[in-house]
Amino acid sequence: MSRTEIQFREGAATKEDIRAHLESCDSGFTPNLSCKVDIDEYSTKIRTRAKTFEAWSGNALIGLVAAYMNDAATRTGFITSVSVAREFMGRGIAPALLDRCLNMARREGMRAVRLEVNLESGEATRLYETFGFSEIARKGTTVSMELEIGEKRQS
Repeated sequence: MSRTEIQFREGAATKEDIRAHLESCDSGFTPNLSCKVDIDEYSTKIRTRAKTFEAWSGNALIGLVAAYMNDAATRTGFITSVSVAREFMGRGIAPALLDRCLNMARREGMRAVRLEVNLESGEATRLYETFGFSEIARKGTTVSMELEIGEKRQS
């Protein structure tokens, strides 16, 4: 399947779509997502409180970036989840979804976007660094990263 057969949407996924996707990606997280959160509750929280940037193949949610952009005081967004189904990795889906998310953050007036990543997630860390995220804190194996939002980055 080529990338042209993948559709990008925002806010279309149901709680069930999100849960099924996160369960299918569970082992791809370091540590497994299910070791950190109850996936069913997390899916509800994402559906009700986050902005979602989605990649679809037919009726299947195959990529997801979920972000909270509701901190009006600091104008800082927080990306809570980035995931792509294993069989669709390497097709530019995660960067495309992150780009959509960051563009929304700019439109929403955010001054920065933060996220957390595990030290052992080298590929994810490299992806975030290509977007300009840099480490701002470290606690155990968790690295907090931030990107100051400005004009659209030059690719």
